[in-house]
Amino acid sequence: MMSATRLLVVDDEQDLLELLVRRLKRKGFDVDSAGTAEDALELVKKNEYDIGVYDIRLPGMDGIELLKETKKVQPDIEVLILTGHGTIDTAIEAMKVGAFDYITKPYNLSELELTIGKAAENKALKEKNDSMKKIIAQHNGFNIIGDSANFKEVLEMTRRIADSEVPVLIEGESGTGKELIAKALHYWSCRADEPFVPVNSGALPEHLLESELFGHARGAFTGASQDKKGLVEAAKAGTLFLDELGEMPLALQVKLLRFLETGEFRRVGDVRERHVSVRVVAATNRDMEKEVAEGRFREDLYYRLNVVKLTIPPLRERKGDLPALIEHFIRKTKAPSKRLSSEAFAALEDYDFPGNVRELSHLIERGVLLSKGSMIGAEDLLLPHAGKTKAEAQVRLSPLCSLEEVEKVHIDNALKQMNWNKTKAADVLGISVRNLYRKIDQYGLKE
Repeated sequence: MMSATRLLVVDDEQDLLELLVRRLKRKGFDVDSAGTAEDALELVKKNEYDIGVYDIRLPGMDGIELLKETKKVQPDIEVLILTGHGTIDTAIEAMKVGAFDYITKPYNLSELELTIGKAAENKALKEKNDSMKKIIAQHNGFNIIGDSANFKEVLEMTRRIADSEVPVLIEGESGTGKELIAKALHYWSCRADEPFVPVNSGALPEHLLESELFGHARGAFTGASQDKKGLVEAAKAGTLFLDELGEMPLALQVKLLRFLETGEFRRVGDVRERHVSVRVVAATNRDMEKEVAEGRFREDLYYRLNVVKLTIPPLRERKGDLPALIEHFIRKTKAPSKRLSSEAFAALEDYDFPGNVRELSHLIERGVLLSKGSMIGAEDLLLPHAGKTKAEAQVRLSPLCSLEEVEKVHIDNALKQMNWNKTKAADVLGISVRNLYRKIDQYGLKE
């Protein structure tokens, strides 16, 4: 549901002000009012407005000064100036410093409503244009490959719930394509022409993550030289994708829960409440019920996000999709005419893909790079288990080994292949660097 256009009306003629506020509220606008510029500025500092309607003649600070001060706090607001015949030249000057339009008194209320509507459309158009290039780029790069029965079930459920407003939780191992399903929820919905904005909860420390998510006010911390919109605002009317949800710090979880329940939030260092309507989709590779039970994730937030759950099967459970995926990844390389040898395909069919589809992509890219002719051989893939010690191979092949043992060997191998470059290893593994450090410590891995 779209939120009502929010107006701030400022006029020192009390009877006229009350009449105007009542009329605009009846028309469905969300209206605040003030009789002086000073009172109006206090409201501007506390609340977010779409449109300002300012009388040019006010006691103390006049309407033009109020316009200038308002734009310092809320640059995107559209302001209409109300003026008498004797001050039209001044009103035109106001347009030069940022007013959307002016209306002369006495004015027709229908004319004012029409101008307010145009200002609201103009504001919405500006916001849409700001994000259009990004939207087009995302949409053009959107592609889902998979015809196996269990993956098709996920896609069918994704289509059914795409137009819903409810939050969705996507679960799956690293590299299974959780962001792709989140994009499907967006681009198969009525929000397809609005922004799809991803947020990686594990990529930044807590204080920076809050600023990235909700934005910050000028002077909120060292280096905050100007107001900055957060990704929540960037996703207005579209989809906010919270990746690596299990990595989100507890303190920030409280603020996210409040936003999900009310649509309201505050930028870091700001006292103003802001409201945004977005569809929230979250993804995790963790066992969230375990995270809740062990106190690392808020139970109320988990159930607020887990209205609908989509579980993506790992690649080892959808091997029937290998041929199409392999062809797709080869086409994306600089040698799209190369083909996989039967031995290489057999080796991939026999492989468990702990890193799932993302790992397959890296393996194909490496195979294309290392192969000398038109054919990619099994030796060109450099599969992780080739060249491991006998003990490591036994861990991989033993039907009785635990998932933790498999994970330990796989992470150790990735670190070795990347010469212990943790950033590159984390990218290959599909986890955050912070998560990788935790795994290294957990398993006692050493360079």
